[in-house]
Amino acid sequence: MGKFFFTRLNRYVNRQPAPFLIAIGFSLLLFVGIADYLTGTELSLSIFYLIPISLMAWFVNGKTGVLFSIISSLLQLATDLILGSTHSHPTIIFWNHAVYLGFFLIIVLTLAALRKEYEKTLELNDELRQKTEELARSNAELEQFASAAAHDLRGPLISAGGHLRRLQRHYKESLDLDAHRLIAHALHGIARMEELINALLTYAKAGAKKKDMKVTNCNKAIEQAMKNLQSEIEGSAARVIYKPLPTVLADELQMVRLFQNLIGNAIKFHGKEPPYVRVSAEHGENEWVFSVCDNGIGIELKNATRIFDIFQRLHSSYEYEGTGMGLAICKKIVEAHEGRIWVESEPGEGATFYFTIAKQSEPAYQRERFE
Repeated sequence: MGKFFFTRLNRYVNRQPAPFLIAIGFSLLLFVGIADYLTGTELSLSIFYLIPISLMAWFVNGKTGVLFSIISSLLQLATDLILGSTHSHPTIIFWNHAVYLGFFLIIVLTLAALRKEYEKTLELNDELRQKTEELARSNAELEQFASAAAHDLRGPLISAGGHLRRLQRHYKESLDLDAHRLIAHALHGIARMEELINALLTYAKAGAKKKDMKVTNCNKAIEQAMKNLQSEIEGSAARVIYKPLPTVLADELQMVRLFQNLIGNAIKFHGKEPPYVRVSAEHGENEWVFSVCDNGIGIELKNATRIFDIFQRLHSSYEYEGTGMGLAICKKIVEAHEGRIWVESEPGEGATFYFTIAKQSEPAYQRERFE
């Protein structure tokens, strides 16, 4: 509340012209000087001179604050000389007011330095806000471009694929084996291109938007991911288990995709044994640390970072199908939730993918579980 009040007051006073503020400052200074004169030596009002001095140093500039400090010291000195002082020697009076002046100047210089830092902070905040807005616009434009490009690219691919299939069907008997093989390669290339376009579109759309963030039960998200992967799970005789997972503030659809990609990868890159995937979450200091552990073929340490880049594949598409975009999408989703993602693995020993999601301050978010 205090910070909000100060911000509003600072904005209001900064909108006022400097001459008006200086006039107000002089009025306050004269008011304090007159009060100091009228009360004589019975009541010390020295501290009240800091009010106009501080206002000038903060809202006008340091030079004006120095000027007001000198005037305030002179007013005090004149008051003491006119009314007399408890000290008999004038040197003590001059010394005391020199100390006051030094104290006032320290306050002025301190406030002027703080004002500069405050203005720098405001400039940095404005710059950050502008860059955030530009980034948001850029992301929106990228998503629109990706959607338009995907739509425009799909049309020719679908048309080319349809013509090749029609050619293969109508001239099946007259084409030799080499022709059939070439047509099959062309159709495979078209299918691969469609898959890449879809992956690029998914990557462009990946990442949580604040308006889509809501209380998300991760147990429900992983169950939906497993439903989406039902054919892969049944086809590979995979076993996927998970411990009770927390409830977080997240984009539910993106969390489903995150679990789906990580579990799908674990199933795809399995070894001789049927895939075994275990998902869990542990308490971190200010975050939940999720883990997806498998018994697959593993990853070499030198590739632990590279696999999260777009179109990075450690195996050919003939060995393992895919576009090389799955983990890049995972990384983008996690970072959009202000988290981190990494992998720990050794070849032939399986892999464990970790990612973090920030905890929420509301205890209900942390206590809620899906039974």
